[in-house]
Amino acid sequence: MNPTRALTLFSLLLAGCGGEGTWILETWGEDYIETGIPAEAFDDGCSVVFDRFEVVDSELALLDGDGAVVGEVPGSFVLDMTQPGPVELGSATVPATHYDAVSWRIGPTDDEPVSVGVAGSITCGEQSVSFAWDFDTDTTYRCEPEDLTIPAGGEDVTELTVHGDHLFYDSLEDPDAQLRGQAFVDADTDADGEVTMVELEAVAVAGLGYDVGSRAEVEDLYAFVAFLTRTLGHVDGEGHCQVDL
Repeated sequence: MNPTRALTLFSLLLAGCGGEGTWILETWGEDYIETGIPAEAFDDGCSVVFDRFEVVDSELALLDGDGAVVGEVPGSFVLDMTQPGPVELGSATVPATHYDAVSWRIGPTDDEPVSVGVAGSITCGEQSVSFAWDFDTDTTYRCEPEDLTIPAGGEDVTELTVHGDHLFYDSLEDPDAQLRGQAFVDADTDADGEVTMVELEAVAVAGLGYDVGSRAEVEDLYAFVAFLTRTLGHVDGEGHCQVDL
């Protein structure tokens, strides 16, 4: 038998024997947030560096097969994802078994009205602009962790991964969306070197060739990026998350 498969089966058998283990929850923004999005990642050759990428995490929970909460990391966390990670958020003692669902929320709280706040710079060729944008979008993610098995007397880890490159997608629904930055540089109509949220609101996405799909209500570039803030959450790197949009 393949050694990796044998180890997985042993872990599942051990988990099935009952008892409790420890679920550890951490988060990371990956290199694209910590060090920047390189030009080769963009369809138009632009690049982005983040000076700040804050998200507000709360309602962090491990779910059983029926969707019931079996473990929680309490409280809310204001996190700047540009800081080196992964960062541990906490842990919970849970029944020892295999799990295939976690949930978490990026949304405003009574103390933090901004759920996603980003600042940095966009460079396209010889042009460069700074930005500082805030959003109050509220999103709950239900995610499928990669082979999360809590053994009796042991532990396993889930990583809540934030994908900062999603802010620069050119489509709201196409899984093959490309990263584009030139529209943001061009939006700096007063040429002061900073593209503001007001300037983004003045740009009609219809004229950019951006794809809103079924979201006809998204008409300007700020609303477009605000919608994309609701797609930032993944699990264990590229793990899938469902969102009620």
